[in-house]
Amino acid sequence: MNKKLNISIAVLLFLMAFLAAGELSAQPPPPPPPPGGGPPCWPPPCIPVDGGITIALAAAAAFGGKKVYDALKKSGN
Repeated sequence: MNKKLNISIAVLLFLMAFLAAGELSAQPPPPPPPPGGGPPCWPPPCIPVDGGITIALAAAAAFGGKKVYDALKKSGN
């Protein structure tokens, strides 16, 4: 009897966590724009960071690939 109760409680908790996951991961809506139409982001320059990070990741991947290639080439001789 105790084993069935433990399994029932575990299944119930799993289902509750599964159903509540959608509510917990939802983001609140964005705030309304200010009256008078201010800048779309703060601080106003709105500089994207994506370009620099992508270039840095590509350079790091190329450097790491070269190091692995050199290590494999050296161990083969």
